[in-house]
Amino acid sequence: MQTPDEWLADFEAKVADLQQKATDFKQAVESSATTKTSADGTIAVTVAPNGALTNLTLTDVALGTTGKALAGQIMALVVSARQSAADSVAGAFVPLGGAADIVQHIEPPAEAGAEPAPRKRPVADDEDFSESTPVYKDNDSW
Repeated sequence: MQTPDEWLADFEAKVADLQQKATDFKQAVESSATTKTSADGTIAVTVAPNGALTNLTLTDVALGTTGKALAGQIMALVVSARQSAADSVAGAFVPLGGAADIVQHIEPPAEAGAEPAPRKRPVADDEDFSESTPVYKDNDSW
């Protein structure tokens, strides 16, 4: 059985350990911002730990391509940077003991060139009243 002084010392040690882990976690998350650059170095994107695009850099050479090609390159870099940022944030949970739960929710990146699954056709809605009489009539009565 612990004495009150031993219990207090043990409690203070646990609190200090949790404070250090919280500080380390905060720093790890804040440093999870990710920058990705195209292979030719003409495009660079930076995303925040939450995946928000925070910077986009284009060289004059990058602007010499078609809009569609440029947009495709930018989006590919953004997707890659977001995945890296998500991996970094998930890694920040490892010292807290939550790695297994967090990492299982992160989907692996889609394969390049893979097409998304086709969408299902909308089901006919029996309660579509869009072409019926309006609820409010012009004379403000029902």
